[in-house]
Amino acid sequence: MKKVALIAVAVLISGWLTAQEKVDMVTDRPDQTESASLISVKGLQIESGFSFEKYNSEINNTTYNSTLVRYGLFEKMELRLGLAYLGRDVSLLGASFNESGFAPIVVGAKFHLMEEGDGIPKLAFMSTFTIPKSGNKAFENKYMGADFRVAGEYSLNDAMSFGANLGVAWSGAEYGNYATGIYTAVIGMSLSEKLGAFAELYGFLPKEGKNDHRWDAGLTYAVNEDLQLDFSTGVGLSKVSPDFFVSLGLSIRMP
Repeated sequence: MKKVALIAVAVLISGWLTAQEKVDMVTDRPDQTESASLISVKGLQIESGFSFEKYNSEINNTTYNSTLVRYGLFEKMELRLGLAYLGRDVSLLGASFNESGFAPIVVGAKFHLMEEGDGIPKLAFMSTFTIPKSGNKAFENKYMGADFRVAGEYSLNDAMSFGANLGVAWSGAEYGNYATGIYTAVIGMSLSEKLGAFAELYGFLPKEGKNDHRWDAGLTYAVNEDLQLDFSTGVGLSKVSPDFFVSLGLSIRMP
């Protein structure tokens, strides 16, 4: 009986330890490439940050806080909620003005499509929608905006991976609500157990107007398995792009 009891206790302890194991934390910031990974079932992750964009000497765009809330609803589906508080400073012809307020609310979901295999990347599909007239008047959109993307990622080796997005978006703005193609390509590197780095090329290809191409790079630091800090900076590669931009953020996974 003692042997049976000991075996039972050992099995219970082994099962409990297995249940406590966590997968590595994967975030959708600070790069512009949405990962192909989903939040675990009933998992909650909050990704928040600050960013600043400078367009020549006349326009500065500031995102005082951009927050993405991700919740694992099913094994192959996560829900997403995006909130942001924005600011804009404009100096033109000797006059200046500034605006600030909440951006429109963004809701959506990400769906798992395929696991990574030999020569096959992990794939996911993401769809988000911008709710009309849900933000400050200076930043609100008259119509519903939409963003549809296919996200892929592939492990090049134990310390390096490649990720990419292809998609199309509609802003929902009263003027210029035309389709805009989106592309991203990123190389991610693990520099140590806690430190990671990335370099990325991405852009926006509107049906009307000029293309907007950008490059950025950054670092991530895992404080622990449920808390990550990040930094990124980049430059515009087109005339319509910002001269430079910088971002700081943190991501928290609820235990």
